[in-house]
Amino acid sequence: MNTKELRQLASRELCTYRRACCGGRLEVTVLPAGNDLCVLLTGGHSPHVGCVALGIPRPSLKPDGEPGATVSTLNVTGHKDDAVANRFAARLAARSGRVVSVTCGIHFHEADSRDIEDVLQTAEELLRAVEDSLPG
Repeated sequence: MNTKELRQLASRELCTYRRACCGGRLEVTVLPAGNDLCVLLTGGHSPHVGCVALGIPRPSLKPDGEPGATVSTLNVTGHKDDAVANRFAARLAARSGRVVSVTCGIHFHEADSRDIEDVLQTAEELLRAVEDSLPG
C-alpha cells in the first residue's frame, strides 16, 4: 500500500486496487459513504453482479473480545461470489467498525480448481490491501 492510497481512503476518496489473476485481473474499489463503506469487487472475463453482502459490526461473541460482524447476503441464483463477498464484508466491518456493503462478481471462463484457488488467494491479497489502508 502506498502513501497516496492511504491518504485517499483516509480522506474519503474512491480507492481502487488491482491484482493479476488467472490471465486476467481482479479489481476492488472502495468508496466511503459517510461513515460507511461501499466495496465493488469484480474480475475475470465476465465481471458482473453475482452477490451483495452487507456487513454490520457488532461486539465480540468470543472470549478474546475481538470485534465481529453479522453478514447478510443476496446471491444471484447459481453464483458462488458469496464465498468472497462475505469474507470482505465480515472482515472490513469488524475491522473498521463501519457498515460495509460488498458487491461482487467474478467470472473466469472454464475455471478449474487451480484457477478458483488463485481467485481466492488473489481476493485475500486485495482484502489485506484494503484492511491495511483503513484508518486507525
